[in-house]
Amino acid sequence: MNFRTPLSALFPGTSGRLLTALVDHHTADPERSLTLNELSKAAAVTPTQLEAALFRLGILGLIAPRGKGEAVRLVVRHIAWDALRQLTDLRDRIVDAVSEQAQAHLRPAPDFLALNGPVIEGTASHPADVLELIIVAPAAATADWEDGVTALVAQLSRDLGNLVVHRSAHDTQEAEAMAGRSAVRVLPP
Repeated sequence: MNFRTPLSALFPGTSGRLLTALVDHHTADPERSLTLNELSKAAAVTPTQLEAALFRLGILGLIAPRGKGEAVRLVVRHIAWDALRQLTDLRDRIVDAVSEQAQAHLRPAPDFLALNGPVIEGTASHPADVLELIIVAPAAATADWEDGVTALVAQLSRDLGNLVVHRSAHDTQEAEAMAGRSAVRVLPP
């Protein structure tokens, strides 16, 4: 999955670039109208291409009715904006998914679980970009505990659409050193 520009990955071409620009605008200053030149520059789309795509967004009700060449005003409270904004930053959803799957696959829970790499950083743009799990097994881990880690990695790879790998550390201090400052800690919270 492309976590850097997910809307462009889901809606290729003009539509994805336009939606990305409009979601950014909705987040920053939704009440302000956008000129076609501003929107064209932000979306890297020619004004001619914009008109057709804006027409479709108008039919969906995301933008206020407008004439050709007129500024674009968002329908700020349209129900779709929150959903589109959530798609642009999936970090919290990734953390939640890892936490849920770790609870399902790893019993007892690991002493430490952190996430690192392009997926959690939001810079992944290709399925080969990695989400790295850094794990410290609990002292009470059974002989088959590593099978749970393998199942967790496989499940997350399918769920996220990106390669998930893991590294094991002996203790929390070693894990924190492996993870570095950019890692996102999942367990303990």
